[in-house]
Amino acid sequence: MNLTERPVDVYQPKSFGLDMDFYLRAAASGQVHVQQCETCANFQHPPRFLCSACASKHLNWQAIQGAGTVYSWSLSHFTIDSAWTDSLPYATVVVESLEGVRFVGTFSGPQNDLTIGLPVNIRVESIGKNFAYIWFDSISETSKENG
Repeated sequence: MNLTERPVDVYQPKSFGLDMDFYLRAAASGQVHVQQCETCANFQHPPRFLCSACASKHLNWQAIQGAGTVYSWSLSHFTIDSAWTDSLPYATVVVESLEGVRFVGTFSGPQNDLTIGLPVNIRVESIGKNFAYIWFDSISETSKENG
């Protein structure tokens, strides 16, 4: 099974509060949005009620450029959701976006390609109206598919 082709019975987390806002925006728009402070222009994720740099309450949501680099990663050889069993092992990845915020998601390419600093595209896959998966695609793989 291709990792991006999953069974329909995969568990979908139930988000709430500011996390729900994050996933609703991603699911509706197909893009990742992060908070940006109107006072100091700081980008932040995960979402908070106050700016992590200046404590301002004046925050808005901005779409990110959709690219970044691998900051860290780990291979999962076990899953608590049996629907992912055919995808094992899979890579859970932390990517730092061009805006400087980090996201956790899943790498879509071959695990042998994973290295710290690997340039990736940040892709959203909407799962219903309340949730979206965050995928990281190697920029070199994306270029080959589009080139």
